[in-house]
Amino acid sequence: MKKVLKFAGIISAVLALIGFVLLMVTPVATFTVQIGGSKSVTAWDGMNAIFGVGSVRNGDNASDFSGNLAWSGLLAWIFALVALLILIAGVVLPLAKVTVLEKFAGILNLVAVGLLVVAGIFAFISKATFAAANDADAGDLAIGAGWVIGGILFILGGAMAIAPAAVNFLGKKK
Repeated sequence: MKKVLKFAGIISAVLALIGFVLLMVTPVATFTVQIGGSKSVTAWDGMNAIFGVGSVRNGDNASDFSGNLAWSGLLAWIFALVALLILIAGVVLPLAKVTVLEKFAGILNLVAVGLLVVAGIFAFISKATFAAANDADAGDLAIGAGWVIGGILFILGGAMAIAPAAVNFLGKKK
């Protein structure tokens, strides 16, 4: 049973890591205009939503962007980072035979579950908050696929982290 729980923590950490990377490298929103037979797609980088800086790609052209960040994008990034660090610590510390945090393992895993689920929700609403922060019409923008997949991976990672959290939290009553 403990081997299964270790794998659940590792799988949760991997899902969170992939979602975290997707937030950073994929566009948060795209805007498509079709004039005649040509299509123009403008994509705002994930760094635009997280930090308010980055690049805007229009076809093959890229330009610097300095605008307002999306509060939900920043919070999704922070929550995912903290949850990822907790999950990695939960995987590495038992392997290193460090028992300092053993009493708090259940609570830390539950915190990671909550942070990942909230990060996933914030990833889904980042397009709307990014549009509002930069005076754009959210209806004209499409959310980036990487942010949708990242949000799903955060929620799945949180679901995977529930098993070790429940065992650690409920099973260690002495």
